[in-house]
Amino acid sequence: MESNANTPSLLTVMSEYNSLVVDDYQRTYAWESEQIDEFFSDLKESALTGESHFFGTLILQASGAREAKEASVVDGQQRLTTTYITVAAIRDAALSLPSDVIEKEDEISIKVSDEAWKFLIPGTKKSVARFTSNKFLREILMDCVLPIPASQKDIPERDVRLTLKFRKAIKHIRSLVREDLDKFETFEAKRDRLFLLLETLTKKFLVLRVSTETLDESLEIFLTLNNRGLPLGPSDLVRGEIMSTKSVGLDQREQQKLHGKIFDEWRAIADAVEEPEVFIRHFLVATGKSKVTKKKVVDNVVNRIKNSDGERSKALADEFWSDLIDGSQTYSRILNASHESELGYYIHILENLQRGHRIFLLGLFRSHATEAETLELTRLLNVLCMRYNMSGQNAQKLEDFFQDLCTHMRDNKPIKDVETKLREKIEATPLEVLRYLRTSGEHITTSRAIMHGISRALAPQAVKLKLDKGIHLEHIAPQTETDGWLEDLFSGNKDLFREYDRLVKEAGNLTLLDPTINVGIGQDSFLDKKKQYKKSVFYITTNLSDLQAWRQEHIEARTEWVAECFDAIWALDKQKEKIADFDEWFRRLR
Repeated sequence: MESNANTPSLLTVMSEYNSLVVDDYQRTYAWESEQIDEFFSDLKESALTGESHFFGTLILQASGAREAKEASVVDGQQRLTTTYITVAAIRDAALSLPSDVIEKEDEISIKVSDEAWKFLIPGTKKSVARFTSNKFLREILMDCVLPIPASQKDIPERDVRLTLKFRKAIKHIRSLVREDLDKFETFEAKRDRLFLLLETLTKKFLVLRVSTETLDESLEIFLTLNNRGLPLGPSDLVRGEIMSTKSVGLDQREQQKLHGKIFDEWRAIADAVEEPEVFIRHFLVATGKSKVTKKKVVDNVVNRIKNSDGERSKALADEFWSDLIDGSQTYSRILNASHESELGYYIHILENLQRGHRIFLLGLFRSHATEAETLELTRLLNVLCMRYNMSGQNAQKLEDFFQDLCTHMRDNKPIKDVETKLREKIEATPLEVLRYLRTSGEHITTSRAIMHGISRALAPQAVKLKLDKGIHLEHIAPQTETDGWLEDLFSGNKDLFREYDRLVKEAGNLTLLDPTINVGIGQDSFLDKKKQYKKSVFYITTNLSDLQAWRQEHIEARTEWVAECFDAIWALDKQKEKIADFDEWFRRLR
């Protein structure tokens, strides 16, 4: 494919505008390393072959008079953002060389960094960017990408979640440019390589450009992009639908003001809920009666806010948006519940198992339930989800059940009825706990939650660490057998050695190790491991240091003990008596 009026080069398009801006209603940067690697691979391939590369579609909405040479990027912001970072990275690499000037006989010399600047800025003022991302990314782009290296600020290590992929992309693209240059020995070869990459990217990467005139037209195109298979998330489309509906009848200036307000509110929502796509679906399930898959999110929102009467649609959109903002604050309360409180601990355990429980909690925390009722219902929710998860029941059916309970609470029916329904559901969930622990003890997420819960029940004040991936699920007898462990575990009975693999997978052979303890003790003897166990913050682990040996009978007995503890902790009625630690329980057994 050759460059022409219909498929111009990136440089041709960029040169026609002094300002290309990504509007705030659009999603933030979303490319992962996989897409960036593919982009850079295409760039190297095109540089090698000299052939043009079709880079995709650019939809640009003209801003004001054409002579202003300004436009909004409706579609193509991911590609343009990646290109802009890459050109800046090439410029930075060129400036790091002893010289980036390519001398030509009988021709004007070429300065690689200056060629990059022609793409990055519209004139001579190097602080004015030709391309501007949305508000989420703008400051990082202007401070950490556009300036020359000596003036660049460091990429923030911590920032709002919505900038994370963008920050990672900058670092990744810079590393790809460096790695490519490392293949060349002399600075002249490096300089020529940078110029080839720059020329290829700006002149050989071709785009299909579509121009629009109005904000309404741009939004209409934006909202149909998903039907064309482009990677827009439901949250982007929902935000676009809200903007479109609430904008009806407003002039351009009023629309822009409204869109800015919605953007700021969306930023607050996104910061509160961490994963906007997950939150919106959970919110729709918790506040409606329809089943909502990820693919049906936008349709569900449209059905809620669209009406043949435009003013009625605006009122519905206002109501929905206000409720969504309120729901995001409730969702944030769920996500940030302190694991040191009793209510927070129940939620904390659930967060490490699945996410569907948030649907029920959205309904509960926005209901008229008292503090005591909320605590008991959350405890029962914990019991149900743990048992449901271990029994391998259908997750969708559990979500449907939560939706029914949310409808019940939304209709202001008695909270006692919700408790009754939860108890009935728990009783109707079949689970053979001991069998599960013997055969599925190595299910890391569940076993870690069980061990954490038991340790907390044994010594509530001792457990300060949150249950997360930093906590190691330790196999006391190691997963890989050694001669020493075979001898110790079966007291020298070689006829039982074949049982090793089965036995070490039981829950009774598992415990918790906090991050401060060396996980490299895996194949050490039990006597050596005990020294490390004694340092643990988990009582379930320090208690093991009182044992003199670790044999088959200990594992089998401890699996039974774990089952008894589980039945006490995740019981229909809250436990009243303190559970015995394993050392005490094992002595009584013998």
